Order: sequence, then structure tokens, then C-alpha cells
Amino acid sequence: MKAGLRENIAGLRPIRGLLTAVTVSRSAVMLFPFYGVYLATDRHELTVGTIGLIVGMFGIGSLVGDFASGALAARMPEKRVAIVGFLGVAATVLAISVSTELWTLVALTAIWGFCYELVNPIAYTMVSRAMPEEHRRFAFAAVRLAINAGMGIGPLIAGILFKVNPELLPWGTAIGYLASAFILARARIVSISQPDDEDTSATVGDDGAPARHGLRFWTFAAATTPIHFAYALPTTVGSVYVIHTLDQPAGWVSAIFAVNSFMVITVEIALNHAMLGLSRRSTLLIGYACATAGFVFMGFAPAATWLLLAATAVWTLGEMIIYPVMPDHISAISPNRLKARNMGFYTAHYNLGVVFAPLVFLPLLDELGAVASWSLVGGLLLAGLLTTAVISNSTRTWGVDRPRQVPALVEA
Repeated sequence: MKAGLRENIAGLRPIRGLLTAVTVSRSAVMLFPFYGVYLATDRHELTVGTIGLIVGMFGIGSLVGDFASGALAARMPEKRVAIVGFLGVAATVLAISVSTELWTLVALTAIWGFCYELVNPIAYTMVSRAMPEEHRRFAFAAVRLAINAGMGIGPLIAGILFKVNPELLPWGTAIGYLASAFILARARIVSISQPDDEDTSATVGDDGAPARHGLRFWTFAAATTPIHFAYALPTTVGSVYVIHTLDQPAGWVSAIFAVNSFMVITVEIALNHAMLGLSRRSTLLIGYACATAGFVFMGFAPAATWLLLAATAVWTLGEMIIYPVMPDHISAISPNRLKARNMGFYTAHYNLGVVFAPLVFLPLLDELGAVASWSLVGGLLLAGLLTTAVISNSTRTWGVDRPRQVPALVEA
């Protein structure tokens, strides 16, 4: 019998400490949203160009952290890697608060980004090890809720602290991350025994499956590249599109993020609970279709600005479906020894989208206009949808994936 929503929420008990630590840490992301203005206010000798260089190093460090997470997890327990990441952020932001030399700030910001991003793939890996397969997707949705709730709280607190005294921002961040490290250190997160993909594949006659782990992962990564590109656009170019291209007030930018945040916080858990009986293939294709429609609709905003909010609601629906099922699928196709590495590559894949999406899209927007540019994004997503539909029809490139009835959870 399928578990009810309340039972599924109760079943998150094995990762309750991790969810709490993630929420607290994201609520402590206070310095970064104000980092540029913090440097400009406190380091008068820095030019705008050098501040841009310093802030940009955070992204470089984040990418390195994604790629390094698997190697670190192979040498120490994953929980310890996450704790090191939390402590690293706390130590680094305090060091930044007393540093004045340019290259010291550059190096410290890169280390900060490294430690910050190190936690993300490790958290996903811990979920994949602690939760049974039939409940993983719901657990990943819970992690996203923890992240988004924290990211809503952090900038709000940061704005208050900045008005009082900008020097409080590093201390607020450090205290929050120290608390997160303490919470995670005290948490008891037990990895359940899960067979590697070799074992599950063998039971359905998928001979030679061990040689196909790499093929499945990289094929999936290629098929989902359009997702990472498209979903990087609202945060990186949304304000430019609304204010510069549409010549609308900044309030519309705030409205887009408000609609997105409200839906994610209030709907995502229930939506993923309702879709637990669907296969990963069906879930991803539905999400892909919502994303395609939503981003195409973004291009019609010049005709009616309110379409921005309607489009946001549609692509947010896709986001809430897609982003829990992607790490769920990666968990399913990755043998135990490669879970942390593949989760690191997955989060790096997303961050690469953040880096390259605005570089490609803004020139297109300037040259082609709104309708054509967003239609190209929709076409790219449609190509990804069709590619996913093709590769998911073969166990060689997709693995074993069938609809399932989710049993009631037993509380730990």
C-alpha cells in the first residue's frame, strides 16, 4: 500500500540531521549575497574590476570542489567531508574579514567556494546511501526544500545585518556554519545495504552491465545538459531580460523569484509524493515537457508582461519534477564506489551551466530578440527531451527502470 504524505515525511528520519544541517548552513549564507558591496564598503582601495575578479573566484573554487568531492570521499567518510566543508567555510570567511591584500582575498574566496560547494554532492551522496531506492526521490525533494528554505532566510538576515554593520556578515556566516558542523557531527546517518548496479542488472539479464556504468552516466549527463543551461538563465540573465529587454521595473524580477520560491517551498514535497509511483523515465520526460513550454512562454512577455509569471509557474513545475529525479537516477545507475564522484560531476554540470548560459544567451537576445532567443532555448530542451526518450528505451544506456508501487514507510 502506498505511503501517505505524512508517512513519507516521517520516513525522512534517517536523514533528519542532514536536512537540519543543510537548512542551517543555507540560512547562514549571509556574506555572499553582499560580498561585492561588502568589499567595496570595507576595502576602499579595491577597484570595481578587482572586486569582480575576487567574487568570480568563488565560482572557480566551487567547480573545483564539485570535481574533488569524489576523490575526498574515497579517502575519508562522506560525513567527515561535509563537516570539513562546513568548518572550512567558517574559517575562510573569518579570514576574509581580516584580510586586505588582493591576492590573499582571491585565494581565500576560491577556498571559500571550494568548501561551500563541497557539501552539495556529499549531501546528495549521503541521501542516496541512507534512503531505500523507492523513497530516494522524495528525500531529494526534501533536500531541495531545505536548501531553498535556507536560501530564503539567509539573504533576509543578511540585509538586516548589513544595515547594522557590514562587518557582522562574516561572523553571521561563520556562526551558522559552525552550528551546521556541530549538528551534522551529532547526527546518526546510517548507510543501508544497497546492491551495486552490477547485481540488479544481472537479475534481469543485462550481461556486461559493469562496463556500462560510464556509458549510462555520461549519456544521461549529455541528455540533461539542456536542463542545466535553461535553468541557469532565470538567475543569471532574468534581471537583464526584464529591465533591459522588456523595459519593465525591477519589481517584475522580484515577482519572478517570488513565484518560483513560493511554489518550490509549498508544492514540491507534495508533488513528488504524488509522482512516486512513476518511473524515473516518465517523471523526467514530464518535467522536460514543462520546462520546454515554460521557457518558450518567456519569449512572449513583450506582448503581455504578466506572461512572465505564467511562464515562471510552468518552468518551476518542471524544476520541481526534474531536480529530485536526476540525482535519483544517478544514484540508481552508479555503483557504490562511484556515487560520490558522479554526484560531484552532476553538481559541477549544473555550475557549468551557470557559467556558460549567460555568455551564450545574452548575445543571442541582443541579436535575435526575445521570441527567437527563448524559442531556441525551448528547442534545445525539446532536443534533450527526445534524446532522453531514446536513451531511456534501452537498458544499455539507461539501466533498469520500471514503475513501482511504494510501500508504506516504517519509521526508524
